[in-house]
Amino acid sequence: MPSRKLSSLILAPLTAVALLASCAPSPEGEHHNAASSALSVRDRLKACERDPRVVAGLVTREICAGADIFFRETFEGNGRTCGSCHPVENNFTLDVPFIDALLDSNPLDPLFIFEQEPELTDLETFELKANALVRENVDGFEDLDRKYVMRGVQHTLSLATTIAPDPANGTTDVPRQRTGWSGDGAPGDGSLRQFLTGGITQHLPKDLGREPGVAFRLPTEQELDLVLAYQMSLGRTNELDLTKIKLADPEANEGRLAFLDPNRGRCNVCHSNAGANHMDTGRNRNLDTGTRTAPGTNDAFGVFDGGYGGKGKAEPDFDVLDLKFLNGYGDGTFNVPPIIEAVDTPPFFHSNAFGPDIEGAVHYYTLSFFKNSPAGKELEKRFGSPIAFPDSDIIKIGRFLRVLNAAFNLDLARQRLDAAQVLALRFRDTQADVQRRLMELAEVEIDDAVKVMSIPTAPLHPVAIDRLRLAKAEIAAGVEATRWSLRLARLSAAIARVQNARDQFGSNITYRLGKGNLMY
Repeated sequence: MPSRKLSSLILAPLTAVALLASCAPSPEGEHHNAASSALSVRDRLKACERDPRVVAGLVTREICAGADIFFRETFEGNGRTCGSCHPVENNFTLDVPFIDALLDSNPLDPLFIFEQEPELTDLETFELKANALVRENVDGFEDLDRKYVMRGVQHTLSLATTIAPDPANGTTDVPRQRTGWSGDGAPGDGSLRQFLTGGITQHLPKDLGREPGVAFRLPTEQELDLVLAYQMSLGRTNELDLTKIKLADPEANEGRLAFLDPNRGRCNVCHSNAGANHMDTGRNRNLDTGTRTAPGTNDAFGVFDGGYGGKGKAEPDFDVLDLKFLNGYGDGTFNVPPIIEAVDTPPFFHSNAFGPDIEGAVHYYTLSFFKNSPAGKELEKRFGSPIAFPDSDIIKIGRFLRVLNAAFNLDLARQRLDAAQVLALRFRDTQADVQRRLMELAEVEIDDAVKVMSIPTAPLHPVAIDRLRLAKAEIAAGVEATRWSLRLARLSAAIARVQNARDQFGSNITYRLGKGNLMY
């Protein structure tokens, strides 16, 4: 539903913040960004104390203020915000369909500032529009023409479960937390807290000299803390136990068993319980899985993405493509992402080289790229044979992951609908725009769930898909309702439909969700 998603891309300001700033959002979304950027942390916290979600105890004022910074603060830069590359209505990531729809609706959006300002021409490349890849100077800004890579935008869901570094990668000179595709995406101490500083420097400058105080302003200590609180409250905050899950779809349940089976998928070793952590340590491990040699992108000088560890190196020091010469910076390893959230956040891997379907990503692990990689050889040594599973297991594992992702979608939808219901009961028609926006974002998750389950050859849970279409109709009517009582009735009906659909999936797929999912 591009129109629904992009109608909300121009983010409606937090009600309390908008009142404090004494401004209404302009049609182009510029006025409220400028006003919100002028707010101090103290202003934001005071405004959030009046936000209905905070008053109702659904969200803390710190998470509220952190979200406002994330989505609306430009840091006196080029007009972009964190939300420019991490839009809430597109699972906090970018893909080509989203970019195409944004170009149609708002071609002057700050995401495309590199086409509007001559001094920012080299902020991005054609790959942003063509493949949803952003230009990253992960190995340093000292040589802008040669030391850059092109990477997909990682979503920011469930970070609380994914960023603890695995001691198997060493304990000295390692980042405090694993961020970015190569696990070293943050400057300073390498923490998620400092990732904000790196993001501003990379993506938000007014010029490529990137001098703090001139091209942008650096975040304050309080802003760093608040954005961290918001990011750590996104998505889910727990891991599943796949051994206890029972799926109603027989092929999906067989896919679960293949995922766990060391003689079949072996997926659970590196993606323990379909998360981002290694089964041996419960921590996030950097691995060389061969994706560096798979189809991808390189810069104009032929320097390829070598993953982790390229900072401070003047010349390429790694043979990324195994061509017997040094053609990249790093050690070839990349960060393991969670896969519960993977199906509706394609394409896959750091270069967006595989997709758009999850089955394509699963298929990768049957190819020589992976089998001949250090990670593939490590699994071979561990289990005594190369990884091998039939095409039928690819389909089954795909169905299994689709159920996990759809369940996550519906839990997010239910969380937002429940919150809208609480607000309608407590505040009635006061600040009803917050209720409506939560309902719209719930519908976005329902759309994702339907898409995830709508496999052309053999759809997953057709009864659930039917119930979700009915839920969408209730939400649409509720958004249009002019009185709180009518909206409340539609909310109750939609919640029942969503829960009925969710009940079709099986048992023990239990997610704990962060409060940040209620912000936008």
